[in-house]
Amino acid sequence: MPAEAIDSHAHLYFDRFDDDREQVIERAKDAGFIAIINIAVDEQTSSQVIELAQQNPGFCHAVVGVHPTHSGMPASELQTTLAAIEKLCDAHPQQVVGIGEIGLDYYWKDVSPEDQERAFIAQLDIARRRDLPVVIHCREAWDDTLDVIEKHGDGVTGVFHCFSGTVDQAHRALALGWCVSFAGNVTYPKAQELRDAAVVVPLDRLLLETDSPFLAPQPMRGKRNEPVNSLHTADQLAEIHATDRQSILESTTATSRRLFRL
Repeated sequence: MPAEAIDSHAHLYFDRFDDDREQVIERAKDAGFIAIINIAVDEQTSSQVIELAQQNPGFCHAVVGVHPTHSGMPASELQTTLAAIEKLCDAHPQQVVGIGEIGLDYYWKDVSPEDQERAFIAQLDIARRRDLPVVIHCREAWDDTLDVIEKHGDGVTGVFHCFSGTVDQAHRALALGWCVSFAGNVTYPKAQELRDAAVVVPLDRLLLETDSPFLAPQPMRGKRNEPVNSLHTADQLAEIHATDRQSILESTTATSRRLFRL
């Protein structure tokens, strides 16, 4: 029997899965996966990830929230949107396992850092009130993201998804008591800095993810990603930590279960 695995970050509601979503989920189950956590980016997709969880009870789970690049709206509209997100948490406690993906993204310039930070802090507050873990999105904003969590994240924990920072930034994330997740880009030949960061993450703080349909690992690079492909990422993490796939899957599965209370 294959070792149990959890894809801690996927977007199976994207239309790129419309033709074979059920088959993608079945392939994951056949490969030993026991859960897929689908992550929203706005109010609409927050409802979609809940619907996926309802259609696949006990296997698909939902994380709801507003992505930083979707947070550029007037303060009153943001307040209404986040109130709707919070109502989803209350209405679907069996499906919603976290708040996310939230954070800061300085790569895309469409939303000001100030608007992003406002939404970020407000959603940390939701996570605190609802006692839910947080999934962090961070792109080219690592120090500011860590600063916000240090200042406003008391009583909140979570995971830095698709980690792309330095070794020092990984140490800062770990010092906060948070988990760190790596996607398929850790397998890319030029991603040595990511592999250096992965070395310092203890196995009991490490999560596995695909970020499907993005970031397919090297053997599938350029193709649509799907949860089963994270086994290639597990092999890379096993090499980094001088262990085997089974040990990586056992530890990342246990950590995902603990963090998201699966």
